[in-house]
Amino acid sequence: MRSIAKIALVAAMVAMAGCGTDDASSPSSDVSGTWGTEAARSPFLVLDDGEFRGSDGCNRLHGTYEVDGDVVRFSSQLHTMMACPGVDSWLSRLATAEVDGDALVIFDHEEQRIGTLPRSG
Repeated sequence: MRSIAKIALVAAMVAMAGCGTDDASSPSSDVSGTWGTEAARSPFLVLDDGEFRGSDGCNRLHGTYEVDGDVVRFSSQLHTMMACPGVDSWLSRLATAEVDGDALVIFDHEEQRIGTLPRSG
């Protein structure tokens, strides 16, 4: 009778292993937060509940995003268009991104990797 109880316990544990959700590993929770450094002439993005704001180091960026599997898709983008000599405004070309550890890897509309932002908050 003891071995039947052990088998039932193991079967229950195996069945329950797939039932839980781990919000910390879901892509949407992994993307929320601050990427880069909020400082003058530094690129950064703040992603929160489907909206983003940030800067390419010169111009302010604002819009919406959605998570599709492992890919973050940016849309409804608005940004200022100031001239800032000496600032590489690569972040203004963002189209999609993926989380890679503690970095947000940014891609342009041609799916070319254009830069990364470290998680800072």
